[in-house]
Parts: sequence; structure tokens; C-alpha cells
Amino acid sequence: MKSLFSYETFKTVRVQDKRLGVLYRSFQLAIFAYIISTIIINEGYFKKELPSPGAIRITLQAPNNFDTPDYCHGDVPCVYWGANDIQYPNDGAGVAFFATRVKVNKFDPPNNCNFLTASAPNDPCIFNPNNYTPVVNISYIADIETYTMMIEHSIRGHTTDMGIRNGLNGSMDGSLVDINGKVIKSWNSTTRKQDDPRADGDIMTVQQLLTAAGADLQAVSTAPGAKPGEIYRSSGIVIVIVIDYKNVPFKEDTITYTYRPQYIKGNEYKSIESIYQPNGGYVIKERHGLRLVFQQSGTIGKFDFISLLKNIVAGFALFSLASIIVEILMLQFLPEKSIYEQAKFENTHDIYEHQKLIKQGIISNNDETLAKESVGNEIEIIS
Repeated sequence: MKSLFSYETFKTVRVQDKRLGVLYRSFQLAIFAYIISTIIINEGYFKKELPSPGAIRITLQAPNNFDTPDYCHGDVPCVYWGANDIQYPNDGAGVAFFATRVKVNKFDPPNNCNFLTASAPNDPCIFNPNNYTPVVNISYIADIETYTMMIEHSIRGHTTDMGIRNGLNGSMDGSLVDINGKVIKSWNSTTRKQDDPRADGDIMTVQQLLTAAGADLQAVSTAPGAKPGEIYRSSGIVIVIVIDYKNVPFKEDTITYTYRPQYIKGNEYKSIESIYQPNGGYVIKERHGLRLVFQQSGTIGKFDFISLLKNIVAGFALFSLASIIVEILMLQFLPEKSIYEQAKFENTHDIYEHQKLIKQGIISNNDETLAKESVGNEIEIIS
């Protein structure tokens, strides 16, 4: 009955060794710092999810004043086009294309012909790609770097049950960073109004995007299909722009985002637009240029007590790891390991010798004569 209402507890050996003590406290301090960083810096108090992509719209606008860049004085002339002709198509879902090199040819059908009505192999109305009238010879788009682009984007969540967008009426602040993490430009409600009070998105120049992506249109193209010495302005280039979303610390309803562009080495891009003419012919615009591909990523979340509790419990479980490491050092590697082993473990006499004494009738089975080999409860090593 006494054992039924008794309480059992563990016996602790305190080892007075500064080497082990400093090491153990250092481990504890590091683990505590990890717990704090996980909860605060990594937002361990949020229940997180990937944002569901929303709409992304990109529009281009020409500068108020044009310059004549140096590359316009080379072998390839320049043309000054409006933004509606440079961007093709004008509206894409998460993608955009801006021409940097163009060529336009006109294909007129023979008399009383229509290229769409050719019905036999020898029909004179069959389209002939070698029979055309040049409208614009191969030319660069002048001053494309000073054109401005506006980006509008939105996301929504499932767990967070939110739908949010950037722009004047949105509640997200953002920034454009280069491949090294340097901020090229940032946006908030104030800076957006300074760029354009009527613009409901993030405005940046094409040059700012190229700088952030580490791209140079005058650099020699590495695309397999590029001619020897051909530059990216001529062959075209592909830039992938990741929009990375995250919560503002301790504010579950406030989201920020970061544009992270990077150009893809070895890629080129061109687009061909065929415009049907009333006379049955075509005007074909061949464009090479910037292909922009947007991807939405990151994590968003809201406060969740269970998530916070899990991170706290997981962090405190690491304290046992600190004890294990220190004990391995104490019992296996330190010169005083034999002393520490005697202090930590209590050994009984050989149980087989005890059984022999019972068989010989020297002691009874209930006789508690298993003496313990132990040392003092506390030892001190002066180092």
C-alpha cells in the first residue's frame, strides 16, 4: 500500500566542471536563439500557405522625350515606334513581349488573287514568302530602355481567406531587387502617386528591369541560334520575373512583395504578326526582343496558436540534444571520464552471485541484500 501512494523522481548528478558547464550553457543559448528566430524571424506563429496566383497585367508607355542612342549610328538603323506596336500582344496573362529589333514586309497577291483562296498546287494565288515589298528594313527600336512599364498583379489565399492587389487602391508595398539583393526601386502608396497619380500599378523603366536582371542588350548573345557576334538587342532575350510575397512581421493582414528578375542565358525570342489586308495580301511584322515571364511565389499566412505551440515544443525538444552531446563528451573523451562514469552510474552486485546465495540457503529470495557500489553524490574537478 505504501508503494501505491509513493512518488518516484529522478536522481541528478551535478558535475562541477567548468568546461562542460560552459559548453552546455552555450548549447542552451544557441538553441534558445534558434527558437526565437524561428518564431519571430521565420514567423513561426503563422499558419502559412502558398499564395494562389491572380491576374498579372503589363502595359508599356513611350517616354515624353526621345533620345538617339549610340547603337542607332551603327550598321542597323533605328525606328521610333509607339508602345502599342512595340508590345505584342498588348495583353498577356502573366507574360509580355517588347520588341527591340523589327522588320516589316508587305506581301501583295497577284491580280485578282487572294492568298486564302489558293486551291491547287499550281494555283498562282499560293503565298510566296520570297515575293514581298519591304516596308521597314531590319531596324532597332530606338531608346527602348527609357520606355516605362506598369505592372499590376494580385493574389488570394485559402487559409488566410484574403484577396489583395498592388496599386493605389491596394495595400501591398513592394520592391525591385537585383540578383545580389540590392534594391533598385521600391513602391508604396506615396511613391506610386509620385510616379503617376493615375497609374494603378508599379512603374519602372525597361532599363531598371534589365539592370535588376543582370542583362545588357548590347552584350553578345549566347543563344544557339544567334549569329556570330549578334547581340541580345538583335536576337532577343528571355527574362523570368519571380514575384515573392510574404507577411509583414506581426501583421497577418499586411503583405509585401519583391520582384526578382533574372535573364535566362542561351535563350532568344522572336514573334511574328501576320496582318491580313483587304486586297487579300499580308503585312508581316517580325519582332525580336524582350520576353518577360512572371511567376508568383512566396508564403502568406495568418496567426495560428497551434502553429506557434508546435514551433515552441519542437524548439525545446532540442535542449535534450544539448545534454546528449555534453554527456558523450563527458563519458567518452575527457580524461576524467572514468570518474564521471562512477558518479553517473550505480551498479548492483552480480545478479548470478545473488541467485547462488539463494540456492545455497544463505539468503532468502526476499532478502534485500543487493549492495550498491556507488560513489559520492557530488564530485568536483578543479581545472
